[in-house]
Amino acid sequence: MPAVIPYFQQPSLSIGPFTLHGFGVLVALAVFLGMKLLHKRAAEVGLEERNVARFIGWVLLGALAGAHLIDRFVYFPAQTLRDPMSIVRVWEGLSSFGGFVGGTLSGIVFFRRHANPGTLWKLTDCFAYAFSFAWILGRMGCFVAFDHPGRETTFFLSETYKDGVVRHNLGLDEALYTVLIAALFWVLGRKPRFPGFFVGLFILVYAPFRFIVDFLRIVDVRYFHLTPGQYGCIAFMIGGALILWTQRHNPPHVVKA
Repeated sequence: MPAVIPYFQQPSLSIGPFTLHGFGVLVALAVFLGMKLLHKRAAEVGLEERNVARFIGWVLLGALAGAHLIDRFVYFPAQTLRDPMSIVRVWEGLSSFGGFVGGTLSGIVFFRRHANPGTLWKLTDCFAYAFSFAWILGRMGCFVAFDHPGRETTFFLSETYKDGVVRHNLGLDEALYTVLIAALFWVLGRKPRFPGFFVGLFILVYAPFRFIVDFLRIVDVRYFHLTPGQYGCIAFMIGGALILWTQRHNPPHVVKA
């Protein structure tokens, strides 16, 4: 069965010495959308705007550092040893799970040192809600870059890869799945939910899908037959279940009309 989507170079635009790539533009739009939705959701549950802005800054910096460092040291250790300077070229190589880990760690530091008391679960819940929408654009960036090629397939949304083989474009697959998550969150977010609800739920609906589709990846390193992302999924699923279990009896957010 022929691929529905032919192979194409990701869109780019040169402006003087700079080149804007489709991946970078879509990721920037994802960050912008996520920030707008996070601020809106946070205002609805009565969180202070300055505290929200500081939280975003901490998480973004931690996510960027984690995404690059884990890509270099966990996904491509051999390449990093051959080219140690790639460590400082932060625009080269980003891991989504590295971003999750880095953002989580920097968020923990923020809540320990700078957050207003009692805002942890409210703020992270608003983040998870906004993230479900922003992640669609982020993964669409991966789609146009085709940087997550999968196994050969007859899936009707397959794409011809640069090697001429019809493969899963895992960025597109995940973007489409995230649309379903965002739609679910939009429906569930119309009623008050206990703090931690969207954090735990996002993990529990995202991680199993990611665990399964990682078996389709063809370029990721494996440790005992599993990708780093799959180990992350296992840890995340345990964490998501614990969050929902421990937070379920807390009173729901009061959402302003």
